[in-house]
Amino acid sequence: MPDRYSYPNSLVLINKLGITDYDRWKAVETAAIHQRMVELTEHPIPGRFDLAHLQAIHRHLTQDLYVWGGDIRDTDTHPGGTGIAHCRPQFIAPEAERVFDALAARDYLRGLDADAFSDGLAWVWGETTAIHPFRDVNTRSQHIMFNQLARDAGWIIDWSQIPGDVFAHARTLAIVEDHSGIDALIRPNLHRLGDTSTLTV
Repeated sequence: MPDRYSYPNSLVLINKLGITDYDRWKAVETAAIHQRMVELTEHPIPGRFDLAHLQAIHRHLTQDLYVWGGDIRDTDTHPGGTGIAHCRPQFIAPEAERVFDALAARDYLRGLDADAFSDGLAWVWGETTAIHPFRDVNTRSQHIMFNQLARDAGWIIDWSQIPGDVFAHARTLAIVEDHSGIDALIRPNLHRLGDTSTLTV
């Protein structure tokens, strides 16, 4: 819905290019962010897999489009059409600290077998989905960071076998139920790094 991030009476987010037509904006945004995702797949941003790391990734992905890249949102958001609320803005930082501290305590899921890694990744992905730190481009930022986390732990996910809409639904369910739906999609498509050279961004 329209808010301070969007043009008046419009769903188009205020952008550096001054684009106000919805279809053109979506096309330009998709292309620009995809190119930045390719860059980060090839040259990951170093970090501790925490909120600051996710902010740096988001800032890189959105640098061509939004002045608020990397900034924590200050408005309420909901997964499209669900009526489910994401984390309120004032709780984003402490919730992120809780989640990413737990991830660090598990040594960023290193040294685990496939079942344990998939379950751990699904949990942190579901929690981060609920936090939803940014006004937009959360999914793509999480995708980059958690693929990087997987590779650092010695795993690769074959995204060609996971439909985007199905994964999005599983992430939404993780907000109100649990992360089992994410786990069910990741686990059969999880490979030891070196077993496959395919990574679809």
